[in-house]
Amino acid sequence: MQKYGILIFTSIILGIFTKANAQIISIDKIDTSGYKKDAKFDLVFGSGLEVDKQKTTIYDATNTLDATLQKEKELLILSSSFRFTYNGPDDILNIGFVHLRFRHNYKNKLHPESYLQYQWDNKRGIENRSVGGANIRWNNYLHPRFNLVLATGLMYEQERWNYTAVPDSINIPKDSRAIEIQYIKSNSYIKFEIKTSENSDLFFTTFLQTRPDHYFIYPRIANVLKWNVNITKHVGIEFNFNSIYDTQPVVPISKFYFSFSESITFKI
Repeated sequence: MQKYGILIFTSIILGIFTKANAQIISIDKIDTSGYKKDAKFDLVFGSGLEVDKQKTTIYDATNTLDATLQKEKELLILSSSFRFTYNGPDDILNIGFVHLRFRHNYKNKLHPESYLQYQWDNKRGIENRSVGGANIRWNNYLHPRFNLVLATGLMYEQERWNYTAVPDSINIPKDSRAIEIQYIKSNSYIKFEIKTSENSDLFFTTFLQTRPDHYFIYPRIANVLKWNVNITKHVGIEFNFNSIYDTQPVVPISKFYFSFSESITFKI
């Protein structure tokens, strides 16, 4: 119960802070302006908490943070998310990530980017995943409202999986200890950034990750679709669709996985 109390208190505090200082920031928003000499820092907290009581008490909370620091030709991005759902003593859902990205000459058509990421997802059996890598990124503003992004590079990936998400017990080995893997992978993506109107932005990204030692076959493909709509000056709505197709899952789970979410956003 002490664990629940700490999580509830944290969510409430973040929720209060959000109402006082909320903004809507799109890290990859279309920006055709020139470099600025003065440093610019943006920070957003997002928080939601739902508590239901019947036979047991169900807690569902989501906390997010997005921060950007821009200084002349440098851009530093920090993004994180934590979502949990507890049903009495049961941990139904526990998902989160922390992502740090650095882009040099970030408004140039061709520029480098490097990144670090840590994440977990108990629903799929990912105890932890650590990633670090670097890309060459190419931006092409085909229109003031449309940007095409291509990037490719290499990354180091470490993952630790368990068998909690395996649907059939027959596929679980007798020695069902967690599996840990480490690979060097190629990492490429294509992104479309579209300003659909003065009040909405659409982002679509496809990631392709493959192993050179497997001759670049058996890829892991991920798609991210995000749509931000400003309903009024201070209220908006955000839709997110994510999918992953893994041709060779580490453990015998479904090769295809997707999630959809929507949220109300506030800015002052």
